[in-house]
Amino acid sequence: MLAEERKNRIVEIVNKNKIMKVTDLSLMFNTTEATVRRDLEELQSQKKIRRVHGGAISIAPSSKPLYTEELSVLCTEEKKMIAKAAYEFVDDNDAIVLDSSTTVRELAKLIADGKKKNLYIVTNSFDAVALLARKKDVQIFHTGGQVEYHMNYCVGTLTQRTLSNLRVDKCFLGTNGIDVEYGYSVPTLEDAAVKTSMLKASKQHFILADHTKFNETFMGKFADFQTVIDYIITDTYLPCFEQESYKSNVEIIVASNDSVENIH
Repeated sequence: MLAEERKNRIVEIVNKNKIMKVTDLSLMFNTTEATVRRDLEELQSQKKIRRVHGGAISIAPSSKPLYTEELSVLCTEEKKMIAKAAYEFVDDNDAIVLDSSTTVRELAKLIADGKKKNLYIVTNSFDAVALLARKKDVQIFHTGGQVEYHMNYCVGTLTQRTLSNLRVDKCFLGTNGIDVEYGYSVPTLEDAAVKTSMLKASKQHFILADHTKFNETFMGKFADFQTVIDYIITDTYLPCFEQESYKSNVEIIVASNDSVENIH
């Protein structure tokens, strides 16, 4: 099979399955994993697929969300590193908001297993409630609202109304896209509206985002890049961090298995 034919087939397979691992593609095409990685890098540069750790995902339309079960298998190790760095910002007696993103869910796991005391946690995520319900030093408040069963969270006017009556110390939010010109965004307007309300309810704002979220845009913007967000916690130092916009508008924290680096 010619290289171009193989790459065209990879695009078809990734789009059909939504996500594919390098190892599976290597077996499928009877070629080395290094060759598959090179193919994926080239296809990403052509904006035909999106490269993630260990594989690739299809490029979803700006208004089409990936569901929780799909997101849960993407960049799992990176999400754990980011969550570990974020946990260091949680203090005893904090009142915090957690959204429903899969990276923030990793933070909820650490809080559930950790030693932070007397926490008040507000969330629209049923996963976070299930994880934290067994921890005696945490009081949990679910926002309520319209249940989105594919995502296991609540959105809508009731969710926003609950958040508008609260004031907490910190919020930890995930995002699907970060772009210096457009801002922080997610595929649905409903999710964006809830995240905006979470930001308004909080004194200090954290975005937890792996490297695949940068230079991406989606339909629902929930914050401008130039305002609001205090910290971005991510897993990889990217060339875009050298831009003045990143240096002047937000604190970038790069997490790894061994350390946490504050680069601005």
